[in-house]
Amino acid sequence: MLIWDETDVMSALEVIPTEEEDGIFHHYKVDKDGLVLNITIHQYDGDIDIELLHENITKPLFSMGLTDCDGVLRKTDESGEYLQFAPSQCFDGRYDGELSIPYGVRVSVHPSISVELYGRL
Repeated sequence: MLIWDETDVMSALEVIPTEEEDGIFHHYKVDKDGLVLNITIHQYDGDIDIELLHENITKPLFSMGLTDCDGVLRKTDESGEYLQFAPSQCFDGRYDGELSIPYGVRVSVHPSISVELYGRL
């Protein structure tokens, strides 16, 4: 099961999600400067879908699915506020929600929408 704080995700993305009736998934849609960021979090499976679109282009600029994600962590540092999404098998044991995520996907919406893959050696 995914370790995350729904309030942290709402705060970092600055949008209220649409939720499936039974809370199986939360969908976040951020529109900014002609870009549309869609993030769907399936909290029980730990599956995350991330899609970045441009309003004038029919195909996604970026599309990724993380299966069995261990956790989502909201971080703030000198580069700004962002969310870290851990890919599966990132941790030896269960993710505790506190440790920094060493590699994965980083998403921010300030000053503009950004999706990046990152890792520390």
